Amino acid sequence: MTTTIHKIPWLWRLVLALVVSSLLFIMISIFSRFREPPKFNLLLNTLLLAMVFVSLELVRWVQRSMLNRTKGDISIKRQALVFTYSVLLGTLGYTLLFYFFKWLDHLVFYSEPPMLQHMISAALIGLILCVIFGLFFLLLHWKDRYYSSYIRNEAFKKEITTANLHMLRNQLDPHFMFNNFNTLYYLIDEDKVLAKRFLNNVSGIYRHVLQNTRDHLIPVAEEFKVVKQYLEVLKERYGNGLVISDSVVEEHLQGKYIPPLVLQEIIENVFKHNQINEQHPISIQFLSKTGSLKIQNTVRPKPKPTSHNTGLQNVIRRYDLLTDAIVVVDVSDNRFSVTIPLIEQIHEH
Repeated sequence: MTTTIHKIPWLWRLVLALVVSSLLFIMISIFSRFREPPKFNLLLNTLLLAMVFVSLELVRWVQRSMLNRTKGDISIKRQALVFTYSVLLGTLGYTLLFYFFKWLDHLVFYSEPPMLQHMISAALIGLILCVIFGLFFLLLHWKDRYYSSYIRNEAFKKEITTANLHMLRNQLDPHFMFNNFNTLYYLIDEDKVLAKRFLNNVSGIYRHVLQNTRDHLIPVAEEFKVVKQYLEVLKERYGNGLVISDSVVEEHLQGKYIPPLVLQEIIENVFKHNQINEQHPISIQFLSKTGSLKIQNTVRPKPKPTSHNTGLQNVIRRYDLLTDAIVVVDVSDNRFSVTIPLIEQIHEH
Protein backbone atom coordinates (compact mmCIF):
# COMPACT_ATOMS: atom_id res chain seq x y z
CA MET A 1 0.00 0.00 0.00
CA THR A 2 1.32 3.46 -0.93
CA THR A 3 1.33 6.07 1.83
CA THR A 4 0.21 9.50 0.64
CA ILE A 5 -0.42 12.94 2.03
CA HIS A 6 -4.07 13.79 2.56
CA LYS A 7 -5.55 15.47 -0.52
CA ILE A 8 -6.71 18.98 0.39
CA PRO A 9 -8.32 21.16 -2.28
CA TRP A 10 -6.05 24.01 -3.42
CA LEU A 11 -8.62 26.59 -2.30
CA TRP A 12 -8.44 25.37 1.30
CA ARG A 13 -4.66 25.45 1.13
CA LEU A 14 -4.90 29.04 -0.11
CA VAL A 15 -7.20 29.93 2.79
CA LEU A 16 -4.69 28.41 5.21
CA ALA A 17 -1.91 30.46 3.65
CA LEU A 18 -4.08 33.59 3.86
CA VAL A 19 -4.75 33.08 7.56
CA VAL A 20 -1.11 32.45 8.36
CA SER A 21 0.14 35.34 6.22
CA SER A 22 -2.34 37.70 7.91
CA LEU A 23 -1.06 36.62 11.29
CA LEU A 24 2.46 37.08 10.00
CA PHE A 25 1.72 40.64 8.86
CA ILE A 26 0.21 41.50 12.25
CA MET A 27 3.19 39.95 14.02
CA ILE A 28 5.69 41.93 11.94
CA SER A 29 3.72 45.13 12.42
CA ILE A 30 3.75 44.77 16.19
CA PHE A 31 7.19 43.36 16.81
CA SER A 32 9.14 44.79 13.89
CA ARG A 33 12.55 46.29 14.66
CA PHE A 34 12.87 47.82 11.21
CA ARG A 35 13.10 51.56 10.80
CA GLU A 36 9.84 51.57 8.82
CA PRO A 37 7.23 49.09 9.94
CA PRO A 38 5.31 47.53 7.03
CA LYS A 39 2.15 49.32 6.00
CA PHE A 40 -0.81 47.74 4.34
CA ASN A 41 -0.54 47.71 0.57
CA LEU A 42 -2.72 45.55 -1.66
CA LEU A 43 0.12 44.60 -4.02
CA LEU A 44 2.69 43.84 -1.32
CA ASN A 45 0.21 42.01 0.88
CA THR A 46 -0.88 39.93 -2.10
CA LEU A 47 2.78 39.11 -2.76
CA LEU A 48 3.20 38.20 0.91
CA LEU A 49 0.23 35.84 0.63
CA ALA A 50 1.76 34.31 -2.50
CA MET A 51 5.08 33.77 -0.67
CA VAL A 52 3.36 32.00 2.21
CA PHE A 53 1.29 29.89 -0.19
CA VAL A 54 4.37 28.87 -2.18
CA SER A 55 6.11 27.87 1.08
CA LEU A 56 3.07 25.80 2.07
CA GLU A 57 3.07 24.10 -1.33
CA LEU A 58 6.81 23.37 -1.10
CA VAL A 59 6.35 21.72 2.30
CA ARG A 60 3.40 19.70 1.02
CA TRP A 61 5.16 18.68 -2.21
CA VAL A 62 8.29 17.48 -0.38
CA GLN A 63 6.30 15.44 2.15
CA ARG A 64 4.04 13.94 -0.51
CA SER A 65 6.95 13.06 -2.80
CA MET A 66 8.99 11.41 -0.06
CA LEU A 67 6.04 9.54 1.47
CA ASN A 68 4.84 8.32 -1.93
CA ARG A 69 8.19 6.63 -2.45
CA THR A 70 7.79 4.74 0.81
CA LYS A 71 5.82 1.45 0.71
CA GLY A 72 3.68 0.58 3.71
CA ASP A 73 4.23 1.97 7.19
CA ILE A 74 7.27 4.15 7.78
CA SER A 75 9.36 4.49 10.93
CA ILE A 76 9.43 7.52 13.23
CA LYS A 77 12.97 8.22 12.06
CA ARG A 78 11.84 8.30 8.44
CA GLN A 79 8.91 10.60 9.27
CA ALA A 80 11.25 12.94 11.16
CA LEU A 81 13.50 13.03 8.09
CA VAL A 82 10.55 13.84 5.82
CA PHE A 83 9.44 16.60 8.20
CA THR A 84 12.95 18.10 8.42
CA TYR A 85 13.53 18.13 4.65
CA SER A 86 10.13 19.69 3.97
CA VAL A 87 10.66 22.43 6.58
CA LEU A 88 14.18 23.25 5.35
CA LEU A 89 13.13 23.45 1.71
CA GLY A 90 10.04 25.50 2.58
CA THR A 91 12.13 27.88 4.70
CA LEU A 92 14.70 28.27 1.92
CA GLY A 93 11.93 29.00 -0.59
CA TYR A 94 10.35 31.60 1.67
CA THR A 95 13.70 33.31 2.36
CA LEU A 96 14.58 33.58 -1.33
CA LEU A 97 11.14 34.90 -2.18
CA PHE A 98 11.41 37.44 0.62
CA TYR A 99 14.74 38.65 -0.79
CA PHE A 100 13.10 39.51 -4.13
CA PHE A 101 10.05 40.87 -2.30
CA LYS A 102 12.26 43.23 -0.31
CA TRP A 103 14.03 44.48 -3.44
CA LEU A 104 10.64 45.15 -5.03
CA ASP A 105 9.55 47.02 -1.90
CA HIS A 106 12.77 49.05 -2.04
CA LEU A 107 12.50 49.92 -5.75
CA VAL A 108 8.78 50.70 -5.79
CA PHE A 109 8.20 52.16 -2.34
CA TYR A 110 11.76 53.31 -1.53
CA SER A 111 12.05 51.29 1.66
CA GLU A 112 15.29 49.84 2.96
CA PRO A 113 17.10 47.46 0.62
CA PRO A 114 17.40 43.88 1.84
CA MET A 115 19.98 43.69 4.63
CA LEU A 116 21.32 40.91 6.83
CA GLN A 117 18.81 41.56 9.62
CA HIS A 118 15.99 41.40 7.07
CA MET A 119 17.17 38.05 5.74
CA ILE A 120 17.71 36.60 9.23
CA SER A 121 14.21 37.78 10.18
CA ALA A 122 12.78 36.29 6.98
CA ALA A 123 14.54 32.98 7.58
CA LEU A 124 13.20 32.78 11.15
CA ILE A 125 9.66 33.69 10.06
CA GLY A 126 9.87 31.19 7.17
CA LEU A 127 11.08 28.53 9.59
CA ILE A 128 8.14 29.16 11.93
CA LEU A 129 5.68 29.07 9.04
CA CYS A 130 7.11 25.87 7.57
CA VAL A 131 7.21 24.13 10.94
CA ILE A 132 3.50 24.93 11.29
CA PHE A 133 2.77 23.69 7.76
CA GLY A 134 4.98 20.62 8.17
CA LEU A 135 3.29 19.61 11.43
CA PHE A 136 -0.13 20.23 9.90
CA PHE A 137 0.47 17.94 6.94
CA LEU A 138 2.25 15.33 9.05
CA LEU A 139 -0.69 15.24 11.48
CA LEU A 140 -3.02 14.72 8.54
CA HIS A 141 -0.77 11.90 7.35
CA TRP A 142 -0.88 10.25 10.79
CA LYS A 143 -4.66 10.65 10.91
CA ASP A 144 -5.02 9.05 7.47
CA ARG A 145 -2.73 6.19 8.43
CA TYR A 146 -4.76 5.57 11.57
CA TYR A 147 -8.12 5.55 9.78
CA SER A 148 -6.77 3.52 6.86
CA SER A 149 -5.47 0.95 9.32
CA TYR A 150 -8.76 1.05 11.22
CA ILE A 151 -10.79 0.52 8.03
CA ARG A 152 -8.53 -2.36 6.94
CA ASN A 153 -8.86 -3.99 10.37
CA GLU A 154 -12.64 -3.59 10.37
CA ALA A 155 -12.86 -5.05 6.87
CA PHE A 156 -10.68 -7.97 7.97
CA LYS A 157 -12.83 -8.54 11.07
CA LYS A 158 -15.96 -8.47 8.92
CA GLU A 159 -14.48 -11.07 6.56
CA ILE A 160 -13.58 -13.31 9.50
CA THR A 161 -17.03 -12.85 11.05
CA THR A 162 -18.77 -13.71 7.79
CA ALA A 163 -16.58 -16.78 7.32
CA ASN A 164 -17.25 -17.94 10.89
CA LEU A 165 -20.99 -17.42 10.51
CA HIS A 166 -21.04 -19.47 7.33
CA MET A 167 -19.04 -22.19 9.06
CA LEU A 168 -21.42 -22.28 12.03
CA ARG A 169 -24.43 -22.21 9.71
CA ASN A 170 -23.03 -25.12 7.72
CA GLN A 171 -22.54 -27.04 10.97
CA LEU A 172 -26.04 -26.31 12.19
CA ASP A 173 -28.04 -27.15 9.06
CA PRO A 174 -27.03 -30.86 8.81
CA HIS A 175 -27.26 -31.12 12.61
CA PHE A 176 -30.85 -29.87 12.43
CA MET A 177 -31.72 -32.32 9.64
CA PHE A 178 -30.12 -35.27 11.42
CA ASN A 179 -32.13 -34.69 14.61
CA ASN A 180 -35.37 -34.42 12.69
CA PHE A 181 -34.69 -37.51 10.60
CA ASN A 182 -34.05 -39.35 13.85
CA THR A 183 -37.41 -38.19 15.23
CA LEU A 184 -39.11 -39.13 11.96
CA TYR A 185 -37.61 -42.62 12.15
CA TYR A 186 -39.43 -43.33 15.43
CA LEU A 187 -42.64 -41.66 14.31
CA ILE A 188 -42.97 -43.88 11.23
CA ASP A 189 -43.41 -46.96 13.42
CA GLU A 190 -45.60 -45.22 16.01
CA ASP A 191 -47.96 -43.18 13.83
CA LYS A 192 -47.64 -42.92 10.05
CA VAL A 193 -50.14 -40.09 9.79
CA LEU A 194 -48.26 -38.10 12.42
CA ALA A 195 -45.00 -38.94 10.66
CA LYS A 196 -46.36 -37.41 7.44
CA ARG A 197 -47.43 -34.28 9.27
CA PHE A 198 -44.05 -34.08 10.97
CA LEU A 199 -42.23 -34.48 7.64
CA ASN A 200 -44.40 -31.81 6.06
CA ASN A 201 -43.70 -29.49 8.97
CA VAL A 202 -39.93 -30.08 8.81
CA SER A 203 -39.93 -29.47 5.06
CA GLY A 204 -41.72 -26.18 5.74
CA ILE A 205 -39.08 -25.21 8.29
CA TYR A 206 -36.25 -26.05 5.94
CA ARG A 207 -37.94 -24.22 3.07
CA HIS A 208 -38.13 -21.21 5.39
CA VAL A 209 -34.40 -21.54 6.12
CA LEU A 210 -33.45 -21.89 2.46
CA GLN A 211 -35.41 -18.78 1.56
CA ASN A 212 -33.16 -16.90 3.99
CA THR A 213 -29.99 -18.79 3.16
CA ARG A 214 -27.95 -15.62 2.55
CA ASP A 215 -29.18 -13.87 5.68
CA HIS A 216 -27.47 -14.05 9.04
CA LEU A 217 -30.67 -12.79 10.67
CA ILE A 218 -34.35 -13.37 9.98
CA PRO A 219 -37.55 -11.94 11.54
CA VAL A 220 -38.14 -13.51 14.93
CA ALA A 221 -41.92 -13.54 14.38
CA GLU A 222 -41.51 -15.87 11.38
CA GLU A 223 -39.11 -18.15 13.25
CA PHE A 224 -41.40 -18.26 16.29
CA LYS A 225 -44.41 -19.16 14.15
CA VAL A 226 -42.53 -22.07 12.55
CA VAL A 227 -41.22 -23.41 15.87
CA LYS A 228 -44.72 -23.39 17.37
CA GLN A 229 -45.94 -25.50 14.44
CA TYR A 230 -43.02 -27.81 15.03
CA LEU A 231 -43.94 -28.16 18.71
CA GLU A 232 -47.59 -28.86 17.93
CA VAL A 233 -46.57 -31.91 15.89
CA LEU A 234 -44.28 -33.11 18.69
CA LYS A 235 -47.10 -32.59 21.19
CA GLU A 236 -49.26 -35.02 19.25
CA ARG A 237 -46.48 -37.57 19.57
CA TYR A 238 -45.86 -37.08 23.32
CA GLY A 239 -49.42 -36.26 24.30
CA ASN A 240 -49.75 -35.04 27.88
CA GLY A 241 -46.04 -35.62 28.36
CA LEU A 242 -45.39 -32.26 26.67
CA VAL A 243 -46.95 -29.03 27.95
CA ILE A 244 -46.47 -25.87 25.91
CA SER A 245 -47.11 -22.39 27.33
CA ASP A 246 -46.96 -19.27 25.16
CA SER A 247 -46.74 -15.96 27.08
CA VAL A 248 -45.14 -14.00 24.27
CA VAL A 249 -46.32 -10.45 23.59
CA GLU A 250 -46.46 -9.97 19.81
CA GLU A 251 -45.41 -6.32 20.06
CA HIS A 252 -42.10 -7.45 21.59
CA LEU A 253 -41.29 -9.36 18.38
CA GLN A 254 -42.16 -6.69 15.85
CA GLY A 255 -39.18 -5.38 13.90
CA LYS A 256 -36.80 -7.76 15.71
CA TYR A 257 -34.49 -10.43 14.29
CA ILE A 258 -32.63 -13.56 15.36
CA PRO A 259 -30.19 -15.95 13.64
CA PRO A 260 -31.93 -18.73 11.64
CA LEU A 261 -32.74 -22.03 13.43
CA VAL A 262 -31.92 -20.63 16.88
CA LEU A 263 -35.33 -21.49 18.35
CA GLN A 264 -35.32 -24.96 16.77
CA GLU A 265 -31.88 -25.61 18.21
CA ILE A 266 -32.98 -24.60 21.71
CA ILE A 267 -36.13 -26.73 21.51
CA GLU A 268 -34.16 -29.72 20.24
CA ASN A 269 -31.84 -29.28 23.20
CA VAL A 270 -34.82 -29.88 25.52
CA PHE A 271 -35.65 -33.22 23.85
CA LYS A 272 -32.02 -34.37 23.69
CA HIS A 273 -31.44 -33.98 27.42
CA ASN A 274 -34.75 -34.89 29.03
CA GLN A 275 -37.01 -37.88 29.47
CA ILE A 276 -40.53 -37.13 28.29
CA ASN A 277 -43.57 -39.14 29.37
CA GLU A 278 -47.06 -38.56 30.69
CA GLN A 279 -46.15 -39.56 34.24
CA HIS A 280 -43.49 -36.84 34.41
CA PRO A 281 -44.35 -34.26 31.76
CA ILE A 282 -41.95 -31.67 30.45
CA SER A 283 -43.24 -28.12 30.17
CA ILE A 284 -41.84 -25.59 27.72
CA GLN A 285 -42.68 -21.95 28.25
CA PHE A 286 -42.06 -18.95 26.01
CA LEU A 287 -41.84 -15.52 27.63
CA SER A 288 -40.94 -12.20 26.04
CA LYS A 289 -39.65 -8.85 27.16
CA THR A 290 -38.61 -5.81 25.21
CA GLY A 291 -35.41 -6.92 23.50
CA SER A 292 -35.38 -10.59 24.57
CA LEU A 293 -37.18 -13.92 24.27
CA LYS A 294 -36.93 -16.53 27.01
CA ILE A 295 -37.44 -20.29 26.51
CA GLN A 296 -37.57 -22.26 29.73
CA ASN A 297 -38.38 -25.87 30.50
CA THR A 298 -38.65 -28.23 33.42
CA VAL A 299 -35.83 -30.72 33.85
CA ARG A 300 -36.07 -34.55 33.75
CA PRO A 301 -32.53 -35.50 32.71
CA LYS A 302 -31.86 -38.66 30.75
CA PRO A 303 -29.65 -41.23 32.50
CA LYS A 304 -27.09 -41.15 29.69
CA PRO A 305 -27.47 -38.06 27.54
CA THR A 306 -25.81 -38.40 24.13
CA SER A 307 -25.48 -34.66 23.46
CA HIS A 308 -22.46 -32.49 24.26
CA ASN A 309 -24.29 -29.14 24.06
CA THR A 310 -22.71 -28.39 20.69
CA GLY A 311 -26.01 -26.98 19.40
CA LEU A 312 -26.37 -24.50 22.25
CA GLN A 313 -22.70 -23.53 21.99
CA ASN A 314 -23.27 -22.92 18.29
CA VAL A 315 -26.15 -20.55 19.10
CA ILE A 316 -24.04 -18.62 21.62
CA ARG A 317 -21.12 -18.29 19.22
CA ARG A 318 -23.37 -17.02 16.42
CA TYR A 319 -24.75 -14.33 18.72
CA ASP A 320 -21.21 -13.41 19.78
CA LEU A 321 -20.36 -12.76 16.14
CA LEU A 322 -23.48 -10.73 15.41
CA THR A 323 -24.06 -8.55 18.47
CA ASP A 324 -22.71 -7.43 21.83
CA ALA A 325 -25.88 -8.70 23.51
CA ILE A 326 -25.31 -12.08 25.14
CA VAL A 327 -27.30 -15.30 25.34
CA VAL A 328 -28.14 -16.03 28.99
CA VAL A 329 -28.33 -19.68 30.08
CA ASP A 330 -29.77 -20.32 33.55
CA VAL A 331 -29.62 -23.81 35.07
CA SER A 332 -31.20 -25.02 38.31
CA ASP A 333 -32.19 -28.42 39.72
CA ASN A 334 -35.68 -28.37 38.22
CA ARG A 335 -35.58 -25.69 35.52
CA PHE A 336 -33.47 -24.80 32.50
CA SER A 337 -33.83 -21.53 30.58
CA VAL A 338 -32.23 -19.78 27.63
CA THR A 339 -32.78 -16.06 27.05
CA ILE A 340 -31.87 -14.86 23.58
CA PRO A 341 -31.50 -11.21 22.55
CA LEU A 342 -33.80 -9.82 19.89
CA ILE A 343 -31.73 -7.79 17.47
CA GLU A 344 -33.07 -4.44 16.33
CA GLN A 345 -32.12 -4.50 12.68
CA ILE A 346 -30.48 -6.67 10.07
CA HIS A 347 -26.74 -6.12 10.00
CA GLU A 348 -24.91 -5.76 6.70
CA HIS A 349 -23.61 -9.02 5.35
